Amino acid sequence: MSQVGARGKFELDWEYLPESCLFIVLEKIHIPISQVQFGAVSRHWHSVFNTFLDYRRQINPIPLLLIPSKKSTTKRKLYSLQAKSKVSEIEFPKPYTWRCCGSCYGWLATVDDSLIITLSNPFLKVSSINLPRFDLLRIEYTPCQNQISKVFLSDDPLFHPDNYVVIIIYCVVNRLAIHKSGQKNWIYIDKDQDHFTDVIFHKSLVYAAGNLSHLVSFDLNGETSRPPKLKVLVRPNFSTNRSYLVKSSMENLYSIHRYRNLDYDLEDDEIDTPDTTDMFKVFKLVLDDESGELVEKRKVNHIDGDIVFLGDNQSLSVSALDFPEGQPNSIYFTDDIFELGYSLFGPQDIGIFHLKDKSFEKYYQFKSSHKDLPPYIWILPHGRLKSTLSN
Repeated sequence: MSQVGARGKFELDWEYLPESCLFIVLEKIHIPISQVQFGAVSRHWHSVFNTFLDYRRQINPIPLLLIPSKKSTTKRKLYSLQAKSKVSEIEFPKPYTWRCCGSCYGWLATVDDSLIITLSNPFLKVSSINLPRFDLLRIEYTPCQNQISKVFLSDDPLFHPDNYVVIIIYCVVNRLAIHKSGQKNWIYIDKDQDHFTDVIFHKSLVYAAGNLSHLVSFDLNGETSRPPKLKVLVRPNFSTNRSYLVKSSMENLYSIHRYRNLDYDLEDDEIDTPDTTDMFKVFKLVLDDESGELVEKRKVNHIDGDIVFLGDNQSLSVSALDFPEGQPNSIYFTDDIFELGYSLFGPQDIGIFHLKDKSFEKYYQFKSSHKDLPPYIWILPHGRLKSTLSN
């Protein structure tokens, strides 16, 4: 409401600003605690804040866990962290391969015996996308399902059908290859650069992290037929088992290192326990705004209050405001080391890691009957499906 003051000047009653104006203010506030403080100003602002949260949770879905089924080779179950139960089933257009080698924007990536990678969106009635055949001379004599480690998308092909980039990590030494929509071939990165475990598109550059803690960046905006030149930001060392890259809801970039403990029977030198995660460490990557160069890599005990989801999916984070059932600064992870663990014990290295007290807990109990089935993977549901599940 507005009113005229004692001196005749127009005064604005800030407590009763229109809801649309307050929404604009809330969207400009990227720090969750500041948004909560906004809601504590008055009853009206608190009501607007709650409406704002309802809106956010409709457009910012929480990842679902995709679980294989023993009953069908074309269906998988969806497990909701919010409902703490299996909420639905999705069906693939054809029998799925042993594992999904990527999950981005609701699309799942699989690879067949001829090394053709297929992108499918099980939530929408859209055609699958077959990527160009991979160069058979670049692979080793291992199963095709292990040749493509991970697939990443720069954008959703549904909304950017002519302008998206696919990056894959392939072969046992984890090299990089690139495909731009509209092109017929893959671009293969220098073979001397390998051991990569994660990729992220961030502020017009691509960053790739390796399981030896190294970090590189490159630009895909120039020449499209030749491999881009990689810039080494952090040189390899032997301080971690696996690295991930994730962008927080505040647009900060983090490197997350995952450490696993592998026990051996010293008498017969056989592995008698599964390969399990026993620690995560988080590093904030401070970058130069113009060049993208790494200014500082600083160990921290937070991820801007977000909840992070790691595994065979494209690493992602969710604001604690959108996922009140979760705990801020926690990491939900699935088993993504298939060289040893899957064949012996099944993908059971799954759980939640809390940065605050370095503790672990389970969100879904691995079933021994799933040992010989495809591993679990996180997938973002389409907004329309999320609305259905929440009703």
